[in-house]
Amino acid sequence: MVAQDEVTDYLAEIRKSVCSRCVERPPGGPPCEPLGKRCGVEMHLPELIDSIHQVHSNLLEPYLDHNRKSICEKCAFLHSEICPCPMDYLSALVVEAVETVDQRHVRDSGKFASPPLPAGLDEIHQAYREGTGTWSGCDWSTSFGKTGLDLQGWHASEARNMAAQSRGAIAADWIAAARWLAQVEEHARQAEARAAAAVGAASAGHWREALQFAEQAWALEFGSGRAIWHSFPLAWQKLLQVTEAAFLAHQG
Repeated sequence: MVAQDEVTDYLAEIRKSVCSRCVERPPGGPPCEPLGKRCGVEMHLPELIDSIHQVHSNLLEPYLDHNRKSICEKCAFLHSEICPCPMDYLSALVVEAVETVDQRHVRDSGKFASPPLPAGLDEIHQAYREGTGTWSGCDWSTSFGKTGLDLQGWHASEARNMAAQSRGAIAADWIAAARWLAQVEEHARQAEARAAAAVGAASAGHWREALQFAEQAWALEFGSGRAIWHSFPLAWQKLLQVTEAAFLAHQG
């Protein structure tokens, strides 16, 4: 088990580079538990660090599989309605944060210097960090249905509640809005998963596969309609650009 003084180092790095990207973080967090939101990463941090240390892979899936076997199966919230762990969609950032601290410990010990990253990989990691947690649903103005609903900031669950409380044309619009919002939210989840897969593939040197995942992430975002109405930087556009540049750089 990792020493308690080392846990503090990992926690500081995770709060700096991971928690800021968490869409479930309440205002004022972290720490989140005093604010009413239990976080699986903070609940199981020593075990999570040990689990990551036991896996050595350039892909994310082995880390997730090992975490589920060594942590999730022993968690009191297993099979409950609410899982407090954002590890799945933040997995790449959590692993990267732990490995960043590990590399810092190695450098501080003076044993050896870290090898240079392949061309473009640092930019891909940075684009992924910038995009993570920035898109989770409809965050642009709309005029939806016959009644012109503005769904900016609404979630599918909230739209379903409004449908249950409404009648007539407005109820029909809220029912349709709930379906559409659920689709947008699912596209956002899938896009973030594809973006994480792009980072994993690039880290493994599988540049064509990385580009395909980055293209899929951007296609999901663009196809949602977000790209048409947004006036500020989009979540996965930069990741596609830097991944494409890295792919071309490694074809020579």
